[in-house]
Amino acid sequence: LSLAATSMSRSSMEASRIGTSSAPRGMVMHHDLGDEEDASFELRGDSEAGPVDVDKDLYPQCIVWTPIPGCTWCFPFIGHMGIGTSSGQVMEFMGFGASKAPQGGLSFGPVCRYVQLSKSGVRRGTWDEGIRNAVQKADGQPHGACVSNCHSFVANCLHEMRYLGIPCWNWLSYVLAIWVFILGRFTTCPRTTVYVVPAAIAMVVIFFMKTQN
Repeated sequence: LSLAATSMSRSSMEASRIGTSSAPRGMVMHHDLGDEEDASFELRGDSEAGPVDVDKDLYPQCIVWTPIPGCTWCFPFIGHMGIGTSSGQVMEFMGFGASKAPQGGLSFGPVCRYVQLSKSGVRRGTWDEGIRNAVQKADGQPHGACVSNCHSFVANCLHEMRYLGIPCWNWLSYVLAIWVFILGRFTTCPRTTVYVVPAAIAMVVIFFMKTQN
């Protein structure tokens, strides 16, 4: 009996040790786009995106944009950018990895402008797979101001899906800013006012200061 009890105790300790050593592997598996992330992306495969719902902050297959106070007032085409999955959930990059945008819009404020794209432009995989791949590659990547930022993240998403067959979206990040500035649709009148009025006032002040010199 004593020998059997000793054997059972050793077996229990060995099982406990093995369970403890395998825990980090479980954490790595969860980090590499596990079941929780699959659910959060709400993959729709190759289905067509639904309509934009501003009230619910749903922007399916859209590039979304919001002004950055101060910066956008002086440079109206510069702002914070994100991208919507097929279900409308917005992803953004604020440094050290991409994540879901907060409720109510983007980290700098509610979505002001957007451009909805089509799944027919996807040349590799699906829309959501492109975003997933870009999110995975952005994991742990710090914000690099003009180099690694929200624009480059959205460009990398389009690059991963080879949107419109263009193989170098990752070199065209700032083209997206011009794209949204020229073709972006405004969401609501109040949000448009918050964007346009401060920028107009800033432009008038700058013009007045230059004329005085």
